Amino acid sequence: MLGLRGRVWQRRTPLVVLMAVVGIAGAVLVARDSGGGHLAANRTQLRKACDGTLPYRDLERLVGDERPGELSEHGTVLTPGQESRSLLDCSLSWGDGHGVTVHAEALVSDVPEAVKSRDLLEPAGGRGTFVAPGTTGQYGKRGAWLVADCRGGLDGRVRPTTDLYVTARVTDGTGKAGKADAAGSGKPGRATALLGFRTAVHVANALTKAQHCGSGPLMTPTAVVDTDETHGAPGRGLRKCGWIEGSSLPGAAPGPWTTLGDHQESTGLSACAGRRGAAKDAGERPRPKRWQVTEVEAASWSGILGRSAYDSYEREGHVPGWGAEDDKRSSEADGSAGTRREARVSSYSGRPQLALWARSVCDGSATYHRVAVYPEIRLQDGETAVIGGTDRARLSTAARTVLDRYLDADDGWPASAKCRDTKVLGEVEQWH
Repeated sequence: MLGLRGRVWQRRTPLVVLMAVVGIAGAVLVARDSGGGHLAANRTQLRKACDGTLPYRDLERLVGDERPGELSEHGTVLTPGQESRSLLDCSLSWGDGHGVTVHAEALVSDVPEAVKSRDLLEPAGGRGTFVAPGTTGQYGKRGAWLVADCRGGLDGRVRPTTDLYVTARVTDGTGKAGKADAAGSGKPGRATALLGFRTAVHVANALTKAQHCGSGPLMTPTAVVDTDETHGAPGRGLRKCGWIEGSSLPGAAPGPWTTLGDHQESTGLSACAGRRGAAKDAGERPRPKRWQVTEVEAASWSGILGRSAYDSYEREGHVPGWGAEDDKRSSEADGSAGTRREARVSSYSGRPQLALWARSVCDGSATYHRVAVYPEIRLQDGETAVIGGTDRARLSTAARTVLDRYLDADDGWPASAKCRDTKVLGEVEQWH
């Protein structure tokens, strides 16, 4: 009887195993229907999404298991011949605030970011942001953005171009990828900013390699710098800005000066500023006299960055030659042609400054330089001050001295970029 029961059990064993397998499969299907079980598929999707340009190791931890990833992508990289401004537009989301969005385009016009001197020295209107040393860009409204060169030329646009613009925004569920952080400053967390830059660099390197740009890859950043922490902080001046010695400038206010730089360590742009700082005995020193220089700045932009910066100033009428015909007619009318005339400075003209522009060839690219000197002046609303010819001439001398020191400094950006063939373009009175 035992042998018979054993043979019966052996005949039933396949049926039992089959029922167990069906039960397990059913449980898996139920689990999928109720959420979960998507991790492997989502990871595979991450590897292939955005034409395989995303940094898998950096983004893997964001991949969710509860729901399938949602992917939206288009661009000429994915569909050659497609009529699109974008080389790549790609968004991948796993729900609960976890996702990544990247954009890349070959620029045929200005960089779609603010790159004037103050935008480099006081980003986000002075509220601060993050930069990644070695990367030309900042963390902005679209996430981390950067500009890269493609000397071999980029495909995908009707007009040829050698400039690549990339943005990357990573969200990790904390709500700090461009929205207000816990302090309400509008800045992301440091880790989120770094992840955005690393993603943007990875995408840029993948595209320039695929496009045979002929230049080496961008360095993947390992840290970011908070511009709030470096703004005006003693001892945080950069070596490239060490040429600023305000107290020795002609017409400068005496006293200690502090320096400030952009911290991008970029080959495409640079900015430095020097300011007469406060000291412990500031109350014992006389205040600067009117029209004495209390601040200077110097900036350079190469290639498309130079064109973008110049266009930004030109739209405001702050480039050499703008309004020159009106000035000429005014000088001829009052007989002051060839001499320094008195000028009126209104309280509504913003912060008065005298700028001096020059142009060079730096690392083989057309480059604009702009320096500015800021005189001491305090006006109440509606007041107007008059700057005489002598004080105006002192400002010109100070501006030219700043330009010469900036271009000649051994540790300065122009020297590192091997700038040559410099031509001074002219002054701009930014107080009209």
